[in-house]
Amino acid sequence: MGMAYVHGFAVFGTEAQPVRVEAHVRPGLPGMVIVGLPGAAVREARERVRSGAASSGLPLPSQRITVNLSPGEIRKEGPGFDLPMALAVLAASGYLPVEALQRTGAVGEVALDGLVRPVRGVLAVGEAARRLGVDHLVLPLGALPEAQEVGGVELVGVRTLAEAVAAGRDAGYRSRLQERGRRWLARRRARPAVEAAEVDLADVAGHDHAKRALEIAAAGGHHVLMVGSPGSGKTMLARRMPTILPPLEREEALEVTRVWSVAGLHPPEAGLVAYRPFRAPHHTVSRSGLVGGGPVPRPGEVSLAHRGVLFLDEMSEFARDVLESLRQPLEEGRVTISRRSGTCVFPAACTLVAALNPCPCGYWGHPERECRCSGEALARHRAHLSGPVVDRIDVVVEIPPLTAAMLDAGEGPTSAVVQARVMAARAFRALREAAWDEGHGNGSGSFLPALRTTGSLFSELEARFAVTQEARGMLRDALVRYSLGGRGYARVLAVSRTLADLDGTVAVRAEHVAEALALRVAPAGGLRS
Repeated sequence: MGMAYVHGFAVFGTEAQPVRVEAHVRPGLPGMVIVGLPGAAVREARERVRSGAASSGLPLPSQRITVNLSPGEIRKEGPGFDLPMALAVLAASGYLPVEALQRTGAVGEVALDGLVRPVRGVLAVGEAARRLGVDHLVLPLGALPEAQEVGGVELVGVRTLAEAVAAGRDAGYRSRLQERGRRWLARRRARPAVEAAEVDLADVAGHDHAKRALEIAAAGGHHVLMVGSPGSGKTMLARRMPTILPPLEREEALEVTRVWSVAGLHPPEAGLVAYRPFRAPHHTVSRSGLVGGGPVPRPGEVSLAHRGVLFLDEMSEFARDVLESLRQPLEEGRVTISRRSGTCVFPAACTLVAALNPCPCGYWGHPERECRCSGEALARHRAHLSGPVVDRIDVVVEIPPLTAAMLDAGEGPTSAVVQARVMAARAFRALREAAWDEGHGNGSGSFLPALRTTGSLFSELEARFAVTQEARGMLRDALVRYSLGGRGYARVLAVSRTLADLDGTVAVRAEHVAEALALRVAPAGGLRS
């Protein structure tokens, strides 16, 4: 009779929580019982563990085996508990010292032949292991590139269950496995990186006004709606939006990788996500598919687009309740999902780029083709997007049909040129805000993300954004003339501030406000008035 335990990890949302995996082996009717609120994949682990152990030359004893996953109120899902359960059971069976596992964490799926396979959420598991303070984290060798980005915890990459058991028996063998993992990582880093698919803003003929709108959106993190007839170039423009955004910083890459890892869309052997994501869900996507959900909450498309671009093509074709579910993510940059087992928060700080036909047939206002839509159909088309959703979009731009003059206009600025201007504007904003915070004793950091959640007083916004008297008068006049409302006023002010940052000027002038108003209240396809 023996008892042993090792630390496992339950992934919930984008975080991992420590779980104590206890195993008790005693005389009785042979079999394995798993308790502690296991999911279906965890219950099936008993067969994988038994076969994997036998294939590794470590057959489980013909005794009664009880595995407890503590705390019991947390639901455990996925095959990541295979390896910690196998180690705990084998230690309780006498195959390795019980003491060797007490400050060890483990994660991985055990195959029937004893191989250990990577699982989702490795980055979150590594962060949880560091917080827990374990001495070692035993995990599949293929998961090392992702887990080593965490730091602060010793990683032991194993290919088989037999190697994991040998590492627990012999500290010298464990050190050799760690050295093997370091050499393997060094060889992977020496390989040439795989480049992303090459697209460039210069590929799009004409549409200078739309390119200017995308540049403004990239510099200030604003949401964009493009309205135009079919074939005008809306999708081409949207797909080039990530190329003008600044490269991912390390912290941003960690955030993106964490989301993609728990969603099971990023192989652990790939390391950190290197490029800003671009997600373009089909208009048949469900509400949970767009914002996340399910019995075991998983991130939706808006979270998979975190720090990147979410493109909604033919926005009017999406179900109305699906579009309404975007209101919180667009406003707060996150999605909160509550379940009986707990509440999880998924990040969703993405740039929305939406495309829309001006009418059901797509040719309302077209200079050469006649619109065939009835007045009733046109009204239904425009009413499909609710006011609160449209109100969260900062920039609305009309995309005119492609003409011969556009094709002959020559190549416009490349993505690299526009990206450099965007990065310069963001750097200028950072310096300006740092100077403001220093002068006013405020260490709040970047202001534009906070603008979407704090609802600061207009006078404070105008003072912080250095709005001139003439620009302030124009804003106050627009507030009444266009019935902007509080949110609309703040968003016009934010776009005006972005325009000033692109110009490298401290003060927001009247011409900045005029351009911001034109992008918000222009009659684009009849959506704004």
